[in-house]
Amino acid sequence: MLYLKGFSTLIADTLCPVQQFIPSDTIDKIALAHRRALGFRDDQMIDGMTLITKLKNRYPEFNYLRVPNGSLKDADAQWDDRKKLVTITEATFSGINQENPRSLFAVVHEVGHALLGHKGILNRGPTSLVAASFSANLKRMERQANSYAASFLMPDTQLLRTMTVEQIIKVYNVSREAARIRWSQFR
Repeated sequence: MLYLKGFSTLIADTLCPVQQFIPSDTIDKIALAHRRALGFRDDQMIDGMTLITKLKNRYPEFNYLRVPNGSLKDADAQWDDRKKLVTITEATFSGINQENPRSLFAVVHEVGHALLGHKGILNRGPTSLVAASFSANLKRMERQANSYAASFLMPDTQLLRTMTVEQIIKVYNVSREAARIRWSQFR
């Protein structure tokens, strides 16, 4: 079962109970449906504060907490499925206010954990990458959350499929690395 009640009704036809493996094309569909349900156009850059506001308005059970830098060790943000809470460091929160692509990716990555029904306390940061190397399950969840974030920020549409890496960066305000990876998925 997916954790955020409003999220689960949004994708009930797309994703049934939490699965061990969610194909990337299914994650693409979920992210695009979620993006559109929040009122973002396919060709629209995501503004972090607008995203948080829309999540709170559409899904009252969505909660986030700003914490001092260092509170999450070296992570930028964290999803806790027991508390149904995305925790965001001040640096990351400040980054989304300044349209920092890495900060926005970190927050959308955590929203992906929530939407995909991932269990545990999960975070986006260097330590999580090390931990993922020790656990196949954690590695799978991190890969899925990364895929969700990329799909949400750069939706699989005809427009995206015709763009260059430079155009993707400009239109969606994403990092060069994220744009290059996403672009390569369609070549």
